Amino acid sequence: MPTLFVLSHAPGADPGEAHKLTFARDGDAVILIEDAVFGAGSVETSLTRVLAGAGERGIDVFALAPDLAARGIETLLETVDYAGFVELLTQYDRAVH
Repeated sequence: MPTLFVLSHAPGADPGEAHKLTFARDGDAVILIEDAVFGAGSVETSLTRVLAGAGERGIDVFALAPDLAARGIETLLETVDYAGFVELLTQYDRAVH
């Protein structure tokens, strides 16, 4: 049962955000939206450390492009627009936010 983990809080603002990813398994995915996109930037945070190993665990990681642009953040992560976010929601059996 693949799950899409939706993270929206800034790294450090909510320690539970990064903790959610301990439940992510091979075939799951993560999308960073709103202030969570700060974890997609080049500055190391508690979230970037957790996300660094996601690919090795078979977990896809995405970031919402409009939120990155609004905050002036550049990333190497795969980005999606709003339509892509909706598409991701339809591809997974459940979403955890």
